[in-house]
Amino acid sequence: MTGEDHILEDRPKCGGMRREGGVFVAIVGPSGAGKDTLIRRARDQFREDGRIHFVRRVITRDVDLASEDHATMTPEAFEAAEKKGAFALSWAAHGLHYGLPAEIDKRIAEGQVVVANVSRRVLPDIEARYPHALVVEVTASVDVLAERLSQRGRETREAIAARLARNVPVALEACEVVKIDNSGPVENAAGMLVRLLTDRLNWREAAASLRKD
Repeated sequence: MTGEDHILEDRPKCGGMRREGGVFVAIVGPSGAGKDTLIRRARDQFREDGRIHFVRRVITRDVDLASEDHATMTPEAFEAAEKKGAFALSWAAHGLHYGLPAEIDKRIAEGQVVVANVSRRVLPDIEARYPHALVVEVTASVDVLAERLSQRGRETREAIAARLARNVPVALEACEVVKIDNSGPVENAAGMLVRLLTDRLNWREAAASLRKD
């Protein structure tokens, strides 16, 4: 069975098919795996499809369109927004704060498939908040990750080695985890993500049909 066949045969395992609501799709993976690249390609593919929403994250750093189109806040503004309940999920990593706007909950309740790049550290919160969530773990070989991180020029070789040593596979009890290996041509991995999201959209339509019955 191929990776793509596996994706198309999988169905949400967190309680079976729901009769209402959408699906939260959490994209996770180590630095250098190419999460943002795959998300951009999938977003372009579904640009005209109102059934799916790609979350624009809020981050306490300057905008860098070369990596991710995100909204920017100062740490002080982020803290104030967080206290007011502006985020459905938030976390801190590498000296920065990240948040997903609270409006994604409304989108999921209305039946949309919502896709977001998140940290592995918030997966327990996702399991609790979105019991029907799908986790997509983007991976790549250690050599590929090391090369990509080295090309960024942000860390020393020693820091990169330490970062790679901390990588561990995602293991969840409740929600389904699907892995996409992005070691090879990006078109292959992007195609798998698109097929996976298409499958979830089809599942959403089937759930909507059950509601009508």
